[in-house]
Amino acid sequence: MRVSLLCLISVCIASFLSVAQNTTMRNLRVTDASRLEVAQIPDSTFSTDSLCAFDAHAVTLRGFIKRAGDLQESFRVTNNTRYRITGVKLLLRYTDANGKIINSRTVEAHCNIMPGDTQRISVRSFDNEKAYYYIYGSKPRLKSQPFDVAFRLLQYDIAIER
Repeated sequence: MRVSLLCLISVCIASFLSVAQNTTMRNLRVTDASRLEVAQIPDSTFSTDSLCAFDAHAVTLRGFIKRAGDLQESFRVTNNTRYRITGVKLLLRYTDANGKIINSRTVEAHCNIMPGDTQRISVRSFDNEKAYYYIYGSKPRLKSQPFDVAFRLLQYDIAIER
């Protein structure tokens, strides 16, 4: 009798919990911005010096994050070289939804990225007024302007190891 009563109670609790977890939220837009690759800025004036083996595709940027209220921007940098990268210097170009340039700046970041690995890097945002959000991120509740970002690798430092 006790066993059957306990079984009945446990079934009731389990069914209650399953009903409580089955909630539906409507009109949600799911975006996976963490997988989006940040576009590279094409450079037709770039020429490779024969004394310096510079690979413009040595790093890939993905997962750019900047919400309207943030004073920091972050992104993941993937090392596409055979060497450990200890620093990067990037040109970041910000454009509005119509492609008009909002801002362009150079950022430097110290890092320690082994070949094939990825590391999240955070830098101070260009947006001191907190008026912009990344176009592929979540939309803010407050009125803000969307922007897109592209980058050009200007320099990367590698560790010389023996």
